[in-house]
Amino acid sequence: MRHLLVLVATTGILPILPELPSAAAASGQVRIVALGDSTTATASDWAPDIKEVYADCLPGALAAHGISAVVFNAGIGDTTTRQAVARLNRDVRRHHPDLVIVQFGINDSWIDVDEGKTLPRLSRAEYRKNLTAIIRRLQKDKAVVVLMTPNPMRWADPFYIKAFSEHPGLLDVGNPRGIDRLLDLYAQDVRDVARAESVELVDVFEAFENYGATPGQSINDILLAGDGIHPNQAGQRIVCELLTGRIVQILSHDTVPQAKSHQ
Repeated sequence: MRHLLVLVATTGILPILPELPSAAAASGQVRIVALGDSTTATASDWAPDIKEVYADCLPGALAAHGISAVVFNAGIGDTTTRQAVARLNRDVRRHHPDLVIVQFGINDSWIDVDEGKTLPRLSRAEYRKNLTAIIRRLQKDKAVVVLMTPNPMRWADPFYIKAFSEHPGLLDVGNPRGIDRLLDLYAQDVRDVARAESVELVDVFEAFENYGATPGQSINDILLAGDGIHPNQAGQRIVCELLTGRIVQILSHDTVPQAKSHQ
C-alpha cells in the first residue's frame, strides 16, 4: 500500500515513525502538499518582496540532497484549522501526496478586536481537536504526519497596535511579545498534540524565537516590515531549511529519537 508523509506545521517533539518504502524516494518524485494559511500561501500578490515561500523553496533544497519533489501549495490566507478539516479532501488527499506540510495557529488564536470580539476565533479545545482530526484522517491513508508550529509575531502593524490599544486587557501592545500571549499557548497545544498522537514536530516557533535571541540578531529581521506577522524572505528560507533537513532524514530512513526538537 502506498505510504503518505504529512508535515503539519507546529513545534518539535519527534516520535518513532513508520518507514516510507524505499521505492517512495527511489522510484520517482516525492509528492508534497503544503497545507496552511497565509504564512504558507504564495505571497507575490500581496507581499512582492517575498519571491519564494517555503513551498517554492523546497524542490530545489531537496534536489540538492538528491531528492526529486513536486510541491502543491494549498495555503489559503485568513483560514483556520476548521477550514483545513473541511478542505482536506479537496486540497490535500486528491493529490495523493507522499508528504504534506500543515501549518496553522495564527488565525486560530487571533482575536478580531476590530470587529468587537474579545475571544480567539477558535478555542484551544477546537484547535487541538482539528489538528487531531487532520492527523488521524491522513494516518488512515498510511500517512507519516509531521506537525509544525506557527511562527511567532511582533507588534508592527499600526492598525492592530491601535485596535488593541483601545481594548486593554486582551493583548499588551506595550510588551514586544504581547501579541504572542495566546499564540504561545496554541503553539504548546501543537507540541502536546504531536506527543499525544506520536507524530513528528518541527518547532518553527522556537526556532524563530531562538534566532531573535541570538546577539546581533532580531526576530524582526525575519518578519515582514510593517506587518510583524508573516515571515519575510529570510524567514521563509529558515522554514524551508528546517523542513528540508527533516524530510531528508525521513526519506533516508534515519532512526527518529523521541522528544527531540528540530531547529
